[in-house]
Order: sequence, then C-alpha cells, then structure tokens
Amino acid sequence: MKNLFVVLSSFFLFLPILVSCQEKHIYIVYFGVHDGLKTHQEIEDHHHSYLTTSLQQTKETAKANVLYSYKNSINGFAALLTPEEASTLSEKEEVLTVFATKPNRYSLQTTRSWKFLGLEDGKEYGQGDQIGWGSEGLLHKANYGKDVIVGLLDSGVWPESRSFNDEGMGPVPLSWKGICQAGDSFNSSHCN
Repeated sequence: MKNLFVVLSSFFLFLPILVSCQEKHIYIVYFGVHDGLKTHQEIEDHHHSYLTTSLQQTKETAKANVLYSYKNSINGFAALLTPEEASTLSEKEEVLTVFATKPNRYSLQTTRSWKFLGLEDGKEYGQGDQIGWGSEGLLHKANYGKDVIVGLLDSGVWPESRSFNDEGMGPVPLSWKGICQAGDSFNSSHCN
C-alpha cells in the first residue's frame, strides 16, 4: 500500500511537468504587411513581446521560441509552438493566419530548373508553344501565374554545393563573357 501511495503521489507531482512537455513544432505567425514605420529591431521586439503577452511566456522563453522575425516584405515570425499555442495565437484579432511548416517537403533547385518543372526536352508538354503561351501550354494551364505567390529561399553560395555541380551540363558557351571573381577563401579554381 505504501508503494502505491509513492507511485500515485509521484504521478500527481510530475503531471504538470508532463503536460507542459508537449511536442513543439515550427509555426509561422503572419500579421500581414508592415506599415514601414518601425525599425527592424522594433519589429523583432514586437514579435517577442507578442508571445510574452499572448501566451504568458517570460521574455527569455519568448526570445528562445522565436526562430526568425520576418522584417522586410511581410510582418510575422517563425516560432517553436505547441499546437495549442498556435491555436491560441490564430484566434487573436491581429493575427491573419498561423500555419505549421512542412520540413523536408521541398528541396532547393537551382541549376536545372527546366527538369525540376518537368519541361525537359518538351517531353511532358510537347514542343514549342506547348511550353509557352498557347492554349495547351503550361502557362495557360497555370492561369498565367494568377494568384501565385513566388518565394525565394536563399541558402547562400558555396562552390561545394550540389547545386553548382556542372556534371552533364557541357562546356561554357563561347558567347559567354563573364569572369570568375575571386575573393576571400574563394579562388578561381572554385569556378566551374
């Protein structure tokens, strides 16, 4: 009986800790566009204080949970949140939307865009106008980009990246007039 009491008292002692250990995911909290009046630091401070007041977090916890503040084109932030916290924020009047990120869903494509889009050699969409503006072409089927949001992920440039692998691309065209610009830790042997 004494052992049962110890087990039950331990369970109730650690229950609040177990409840607070819900798995966190990365969510994007989107407020809309910037009014252009705040500095980058003021925007970041607002995102931290928003978590502090909306979720009753400490300043330190809020700073640790905000992974990135979007400060240029949109007003929002990426943060580690539980599903319940994300739901709470999505109900706030100032928040337009909250959505979970989808890690590993997309991969970067840089040098082989036609292949990535399924347009290599016109195999999937025919020849000539099929790719372009014609009534059977990809642009027509995509409604000429209407209501499409284009995102750019800048992962930086380093010559060792698979994105810069020139295997199978053939020689540099004779008409190309560019140069290889050397710099710190980047010499002309890194160019391909």
